Amino acid sequence: MGRGSLNLTGDWSGEFGYPRHSGPTTPFLATLRDEGGRLTGTIIEPDIVSGAASVTATLEGLRQGSSVDFTKTYSAPPLGYENPVDYVGSLSSDGNTVTGVWSLLDLDGTLEMRREAVSEELAEEEEAVSELVQVGDLATSA
Repeated sequence: MGRGSLNLTGDWSGEFGYPRHSGPTTPFLATLRDEGGRLTGTIIEPDIVSGAASVTATLEGLRQGSSVDFTKTYSAPPLGYENPVDYVGSLSSDGNTVTGVWSLLDLDGTLEMRREAVSEELAEEEEAVSELVQVGDLATSA
């Protein structure tokens, strides 16, 4: 299954989009804990309603195989964030991406989130390769 796994425990970054582009694509950071398929965690995202810095939420749900289903409930919700948001998605075969949809009252939209460790590992690998190339260039020119 590659670097990721079916276990979602860890840090994730992503974005959710609004239907028919009726709102901004909104980035978020999530920290998840997956205990045998039971999901809990926290999410932080920009406050697009009032313009305050950010809002936080808790997350609870389930993962069955590659199927992911959770509800986000805002903590001490400011005006505009009173209702929980439901998410349903699928975990990629490498275990590093979840894609799906969200729904809130009569709205729905898209979701994509990526495992953070993979992004960091890829950046480290790219840096290591770049350094090797530079060392090779120095050796060739000497």
